Amino acid sequence: MLEIMKSIYAMMGRCTEPALGASAPAQHVELFFQKMDRNRDGVVTFEEFLATCQEDKDIMSSMQIFHNVL
Repeated sequence: MLEIMKSIYAMMGRCTEPALGASAPAQHVELFFQKMDRNRDGVVTFEEFLATCQEDKDIMSSMQIFHNVL
């Protein structure tokens, strides 16, 4: 997850104002995991991931871009 987030930040981070710090991708991943790990066992199951994605309007909105690609 961290490697994916680093790649996204590498592509998009140059376009942000103010510039993002080097720790931004790791902080973003940590927030995702905190939100998705519903039972706080340190593991995000597929069910937790799916439920969080379906209930979070921001995640659902960002996933809509893939609908047009497929």
